[in-house]
Amino acid sequence: MKKFLTGFGLAMVLLWALSANAAESSLKVSGYVLANYQTWVNDEGKYSVIADGGDWLDDSRRGFNTFDVTRAYLTFQADLGDRFSANVTADIKTDSDNLRRLFLKYAYVDIKNLWPDSKIRFGLQDPPWGSYIDNSLWRYRMVDQAFSNFWGLYPTADFGVGVMGGLLDDKVLYHLAVLNGEGYAGLETDRFKQYTGRLTLDLGSPDTFHISPSVGGSLQDFNDNAGFNYNVFNAGLGMDFLGRVHLAGEYAQGVLTMPEGALPLVKGVWPTGALDELAAVTDPEDLLSKDAHVNFAGGAVYADIKLADQWNLFGRYDNYVPNTDSDFNAQNEWMWTAGICYHPINNLWVTLDYRQLGFGESDPDNDGQDELEPYQIVYTHWKIAY
Repeated sequence: MKKFLTGFGLAMVLLWALSANAAESSLKVSGYVLANYQTWVNDEGKYSVIADGGDWLDDSRRGFNTFDVTRAYLTFQADLGDRFSANVTADIKTDSDNLRRLFLKYAYVDIKNLWPDSKIRFGLQDPPWGSYIDNSLWRYRMVDQAFSNFWGLYPTADFGVGVMGGLLDDKVLYHLAVLNGEGYAGLETDRFKQYTGRLTLDLGSPDTFHISPSVGGSLQDFNDNAGFNYNVFNAGLGMDFLGRVHLAGEYAQGVLTMPEGALPLVKGVWPTGALDELAAVTDPEDLLSKDAHVNFAGGAVYADIKLADQWNLFGRYDNYVPNTDSDFNAQNEWMWTAGICYHPINNLWVTLDYRQLGFGESDPDNDGQDELEPYQIVYTHWKIAY
């Protein structure tokens, strides 16, 4: 009955919004492509980890280099008068198996200005700590996602309802949402729900001094077991000086309930098979003896310096700890990136950049050989907008 009343109420709001819009609709089509050429510097290349008689081997592709189209987006946006709009974004993604798949990234409707400077959003949408942080703090989505998305702490899209807007001439920005909690690649099973939000102060002016502190969080409930949850707290800070220097940081900490027998490491970015092999060489006494909360934390620092109107230097350092309160904290992961960006026109950006991504414990089976060598990659990235 409760679900029926909720659905009925949402339907009435939608019907009211539609009836209030008699103006003709306008349709806009846009999008962009993200592509790169990558060369692996170290001999290991793009490797995976396999077991051989209890030992580890490096299943490498030596001299690995490739052209990749990582993402392609196509967006249809329709304004239906002053109070109603719709957005559909298609996403072509290259998966880890090098197959390209078509997804529906966003599909939502907005009801605008039910109260001043507000939106209510229904459908497949961006969570509060998603593209906002990509665009306002990190600013180089063409190179990779911002910290929270890169390390898998949040999905980049999810089904649900969101409320967003501004107060005090948009000096205070808010975004609250109730989402399925499984991301846009998962199906609704009525098993998860995610309650998430963000509050941002937007103060000053970019051409003098601008500061934008943000706080947010996420509580994900597992309906079939009340003891299981996934909580994340986020904080971010961006600073801009004289329109030429941008410095920013992002921090996240959280707790994930993991099941008995699991390896107590929360997500991360690992070579194919590495987590399975970590579990295989881990003392059984170190695996979870019962369902337990596992704490994790990490953060990133971003920098962007305008050298000239069309040239920017940028850098980034990440450190992520998938278990902060046991011996497994030696399994921290880190990444640093630095490069230069050239954007001759608004529709084209090109970078030359270098990345290292490494692991706190490179020899997890203690055989004297490093199975988890750092990734070392030279990239050229492109963003082509249309």
